[in-house]
Amino acid sequence: MSVVLERFAAIGIDAPGLVALLGSHSVGRTHCVKLVHRLYPEVDPALNPDHVPHMLHKCPDAIPDPKAVQYVRNDRGTPMVLDNNYYRNILDNKGLMMVDHQLATDKRTRPYVKKMAKSQDYFFKEFSRAITLLSENNPLTGTKGEIRKVCNLANKLHDKS
Repeated sequence: MSVVLERFAAIGIDAPGLVALLGSHSVGRTHCVKLVHRLYPEVDPALNPDHVPHMLHKCPDAIPDPKAVQYVRNDRGTPMVLDNNYYRNILDNKGLMMVDHQLATDKRTRPYVKKMAKSQDYFFKEFSRAITLLSENNPLTGTKGEIRKVCNLANKLHDKS
């Protein structure tokens, strides 16, 4: 968590801003290759034991097939809604990635996690502030940047197919 806090601080984003930005984990999914280390060879004892069977069902292999689309939804309750349910989940040890767990347990970030879990308005306020700072930080322009047609592929790779 120290490295994450330092990197964001270097671009002017404070702890509440970082906590809010990681709230974007509320939407979407995490591919099994990014979380199997928390399941195999031993289940991470920090995970909520009620959540583990679902994770194991979705990620049944210690070494997932890289061509398979195996994933776990980041937020099973409201998977396609940006909301503060993420914070309630990570306080209940249901965060998928290690950074989620650290966010909920680190003394520098936990107070903001708790506040955002209680107040969606506070989460939205901090998220808006932090995403504005992030978007204004060294944007690539002209030929140095691109708006991707497919988010996980550079256009030069996408256009070849």
